[in-house]
Amino acid sequence: MTGDEFTIRECVSLEDFQKCVDLERRVWRNDDIDIMPVRLYQISKACNAPTIGAFTGSGRLVAFGHTTIALRDSGVAYHSHMLAVEAGLRDRNLGYRIKLAQRQHALVAGVELIFWTFDPLISRNAHFNLNKLGAVLKHYVRNYYGQGVSTGFDTEVPTDRVIAEWWVSSDHVAAVLKGNNPPPQVVAGEVEIPDDIENIRLRSTADHFQWRMRVREQFEAQFAAGAVACSFSRDANQRTSRYVFSPDQGEFHSRRPPDSDAPGAHGLKV
Repeated sequence: MTGDEFTIRECVSLEDFQKCVDLERRVWRNDDIDIMPVRLYQISKACNAPTIGAFTGSGRLVAFGHTTIALRDSGVAYHSHMLAVEAGLRDRNLGYRIKLAQRQHALVAGVELIFWTFDPLISRNAHFNLNKLGAVLKHYVRNYYGQGVSTGFDTEVPTDRVIAEWWVSSDHVAAVLKGNNPPPQVVAGEVEIPDDIENIRLRSTADHFQWRMRVREQFEAQFAAGAVACSFSRDANQRTSRYVFSPDQGEFHSRRPPDSDAPGAHGLKV
């Protein structure tokens, strides 16, 4: 996959993996104990879990997405462990193109599910995951990483996470990737979050904590009732965003029988 001045390809060599380590340091500025070493990238490759990179014409790595192998009730899945993009290039669609390449790898390997975690209070990630990729949310995990266990986490606010499920061969994902993402026919509920939690976090730990507890309670109530978060709306004027929930009837990971007369059916070609 190529475009502009970037090439999207799988990282396969020890040199590629060292570039991933270097980019980890540049993007997150974490302590060494929080940096994933080269050997773990190599282990993932040996397990057929890809690390997809975006390279400049000179070979500089400017973005990558790393996956690991996982076992879920549905069978073998990919866990999308991290996605890093060089500062100053985050408006170049590199993360999206890496996710498409990750999906293509999964389709070829016969892996139907890619999942990952993200902070439900971060609106830009919610928009990307639900509206651009077609992932859905069914599970909420309290204090997933613990508090203060890494240089990237606050000590006063729990690291709650939602689990994004990306059913890569589903009709829902194929439709979303084609730009067809209508609102659900039946709305089971909504959960409001601030449009920019980072400003709140910098201003007031107490306000950040209150948002965490409010959103936790509402998400858990929706999931307990059997709903799934399937879309996301943003209101720039009100500076708020909302997750939209629908009853979970299995349609978000289903697909129609393939049409043998239609090459590339279901939008599997990316």
